[in-house]
Amino acid sequence: MPALSAAGSEPRREALEPLEGTWPHALSHEPLLRVSDVLALVQTEFPALSPSRLRFLDSNGLVCPHRTASGYRQYSPADVERVRFVLRQQRDHYRPLSVIAGHLTALDEGRMHEAVVPHAVDQRDAFLSPDDLATAASMDVEVVLTLEGEGVIAQAVPGRFDRAVVPLVVAAGAFLAAGGSTRDLLVLGRAVAREADAAKNAGAADRAKGRDAQADASTRARLDATVSLFSAWVHAQVDR
Repeated sequence: MPALSAAGSEPRREALEPLEGTWPHALSHEPLLRVSDVLALVQTEFPALSPSRLRFLDSNGLVCPHRTASGYRQYSPADVERVRFVLRQQRDHYRPLSVIAGHLTALDEGRMHEAVVPHAVDQRDAFLSPDDLATAASMDVEVVLTLEGEGVIAQAVPGRFDRAVVPLVVAAGAFLAAGGSTRDLLVLGRAVAREADAAKNAGAADRAKGRDAQADASTRARLDATVSLFSAWVHAQVDR
């Protein structure tokens, strides 16, 4: 079959060698991004994109991210561009999912071509340098470096932190400023890790069966209950 252009209307005469993997082949397929990261990258162009919409694309085989052992979706830069492609096809050309799936297969096999615009996979809005993270959290960069050194936060990609850690940096910085030590912070961190695992396990059964909405609700309910209990318990001890 001749190769097609991105628009699908100008067949190219020369035959191409089959490509390995999925389109876009030149982008990283390493699953570094969470659902929140994908939303941060794509919602500027597609404000209606939501977690449920991403789940829909996955369930229909259009964009199939990596799944962690707990069932959470993790996306690669290549997955993000596939999301953009699907949404553009729907918005600009009103194409049904079956046609879009065919286009993706053609892109995967090298029979169709679609240019990847550099800014489409730009991650600078989702990730922050240590200085930018400190500015976003209204903290000195030394606090950020201390938290990283103690393992409280970690770089999501080389030299940059996920924007989602800003609230944690704010809270941890306030804790240290109020007289808490890094040792106390790490003790609390171990307790937090245990409770986070328990919250994930609360939704694991539903997630394994593909019931993501129910799994999210169970996890959120356990998290909210844990936070409320911790706050009430600490205040009860102080107010004795």
